[in-house]
Amino acid sequence: MLLVRNDSDSPQNRVIRSVHETFARNLAGALSTFLQAEIGVALDSVSFTTAGDYRRTVEAPGCFVSFRLDPRPEQMILAFDPVSVFGLLELLLGGSGSTRAEARVLTEIEWGLLEEVVRILVRSLGESWKAFHSVEFHVLKLESDPDLLPFPDAVLPMVQLAFALRFNELEGSFQIAVPRTLFEQERSNEGQPAAGDAENNLKLLGEAVVEVEVLLDGPTMVFQELANVHPGKVIGFDYPLKKPVRAVVNGSVSIPCVIVSAGGKRAFQVEELP
Repeated sequence: MLLVRNDSDSPQNRVIRSVHETFARNLAGALSTFLQAEIGVALDSVSFTTAGDYRRTVEAPGCFVSFRLDPRPEQMILAFDPVSVFGLLELLLGGSGSTRAEARVLTEIEWGLLEEVVRILVRSLGESWKAFHSVEFHVLKLESDPDLLPFPDAVLPMVQLAFALRFNELEGSFQIAVPRTLFEQERSNEGQPAAGDAENNLKLLGEAVVEVEVLLDGPTMVFQELANVHPGKVIGFDYPLKKPVRAVVNGSVSIPCVIVSAGGKRAFQVEELP
């Protein structure tokens, strides 16, 4: 697949990843409750591509659902692999969900049953996408042949989200493809996010996991000492406790702080926000 650009560490990509990791956890709980079975969902990858390149990756027969995202202009494509489709349908009909199935065209009855699962999925997805925009999902087409789907212009930048789906001893997958413009934040006339949007985004991102590192700026050591490091060795740095340190969030946001004692342990106290 041809990627539009390699920006996996960009702030936008980190937000997209965090939002959809939370979506995966919420969907796993919703599907487990609905199907009365232990369902695992995990985000596998976030890829930036084009509509044309994405189209070349899909195969027939498959299971594709296209949506209109009101009131936005974008459309979304949801694609399941055969393991996921027929395993979920078996669970929905009271089976064990352990039957392995070959790719084939779904019957009208099977499409009707699968729509029940799709409703659960887009409900969780809509809640997560409120971090970007509030949308309503309207089904445009249910297709086994991707050539019959309403694909957008081939050069349109797309985000391709791949998820792993696990139940019993089976491992399936599904993908979501949507124009990248959906994840661009709306701005107020002054070029800043609206207050209500910012508050809502913070609430939705409350369960997102971020990396925090506390850095000592300045301490050095000679290479020979580093070469002599072994398990159990204690390395001392000439760094006063009252000297400021930096807490770095996700490798990009720097927060000035100082080392303090808290409950018999060392901690850091935030001095100011960026």
